[in-house]
Amino acid sequence: MEQFIQIKIENSEDFKNEIIRGVVSQIKDLGIFNQPKEENSNELISRAETAKILNISLVKLWEITKNNLLPVYKIGGKVLYKRNEIKDFINSQNKS
Repeated sequence: MEQFIQIKIENSEDFKNEIIRGVVSQIKDLGIFNQPKEENSNELISRAETAKILNISLVKLWEITKNNLLPVYKIGGKVLYKRNEIKDFINSQNKS
């Protein structure tokens, strides 16, 4: 199905903005913005991001890790956590 669009262009900035509006409109029509973001449950994330997800300090995260309440992975000198294990930890804390 062919569609024709007529655009009155005053300047290149207006043209660019009109194209952006059209693309965003098409994406919204496809429902892409409404789909939940798929997260890789085995994704390894940093200490800082983990602390942010748990809404705790890095010191508190260290205590949790030290007490073996949350598994830790050390890769290349970095301390990382699995996203699904963070969710499991949150669920276990909510049940307590």
